[in-house]
Amino acid sequence: MHTAILIIDDDLDIRESLRDMLTHEGYLVHDAASGTDALQQAKQMQYSAAILDINLPDLNGLSVLKVLMELDASLPVIILTGNATSENTSGSLAKGAFAYLTRPYNSQELKAVLRRAVSVKGLAVRAEHVEQALHASEERFRALVESATDAIVLADHCGHIIWWNGAAERMFGYD
Repeated sequence: MHTAILIIDDDLDIRESLRDMLTHEGYLVHDAASGTDALQQAKQMQYSAAILDINLPDLNGLSVLKVLMELDASLPVIILTGNATSENTSGSLAKGAFAYLTRPYNSQELKAVLRRAVSVKGLAVRAEHVEQALHASEERFRALVESATDAIVLADHCGHIIWWNGAAERMFGYD
């Protein structure tokens, strides 16, 4: 399975050079020339990372960043822009950008940041799967314990009762 990257930049030459470089690195690359197109693509597909320019023809890049984070809070978004201002830098990082790089960019640095971003996204996805599996396991355990005909009582290390099943309620006469 390929790792999907979304490139959002209105400059065709930049999109093509990034696409070529990242495709050569083994990534599946999608691109968008506008913020609207990027958000539409992000609603339809899960990406491992996004590379975003601040200056877009239709939407401000920081607005696009905000919506991308709302769609997928664990999506690492790398800002890659030629418009380096302290407001753009601090604003994008404060709004959740993974990294902020300026153009002209160093391809080795960009690839290293992207590898880290994809790795972080992978960890977030795995953590979410583990959390879902744990929740499902807890639900199965609760169903099993609740259906038991024997009284089951759980206590903490101090001996305080923290939970008991329906059979224990019926046996002791307490809710």
